[in-house]
Amino acid sequence: MIDELTKELEAAKAKIAANRLLAWSSDNGARNFGKLTLIPLTVKAWVDLKLVGNAVVCGSEPVDQDVLEYLWRNSEKYDANSCAASEKYKRKIGFLFNKSDPSQLLELVYSHINDAFAEMPICANVSKQLFSRDNRVVPIDSIVAAIDEVSSRYGQNPANVLSWPLNRVFQLQKAIRIATIPNYKLAESHLIKSIKQKILTELNNGTESGT
Repeated sequence: MIDELTKELEAAKAKIAANRLLAWSSDNGARNFGKLTLIPLTVKAWVDLKLVGNAVVCGSEPVDQDVLEYLWRNSEKYDANSCAASEKYKRKIGFLFNKSDPSQLLELVYSHINDAFAEMPICANVSKQLFSRDNRVVPIDSIVAAIDEVSSRYGQNPANVLSWPLNRVFQLQKAIRIATIPNYKLAESHLIKSIKQKILTELNNGTESGT
């Protein structure tokens, strides 16, 4: 069992490393599913979906319409300015949806959004004063803060950063914090942490020999 988990851990690390580079590649790591091409989730697409209450980005249980809406908004053919083109491609996505296994499409959607947030800079081991919690409305949304950090550091117009993949924004945000905050440490990704926990459980149960 330990051998299998170790291989899973190495595969997860390789996937995260590749995903980091995809955010900077020529095609930004576009995904193909049949005739559907998904581009990486951008800041603007995430905001658009959040505002309409899409269950995928809001963290609730998605229905078919949420999945279709997510696929359309992140497809390479998305065009907010062309109603005719939008309706034509929406119908194609609907046809693909009807032909496909819903669980496959849902897996594609969750994999797509997980790739976007894999680099989100969750901080660990910092002073409580920096991240105290209360019940007040936050003065600024976290994604706006990320855009501000990145655009300020690299001399970008915030409006331009909206079109960047979230994965890229989060990588740069982490780079800024590591470079500017003494002793800044990051929590491991949920994927890596969960696999390591499984390995630790196996070791503590005395099954490291692999049974």
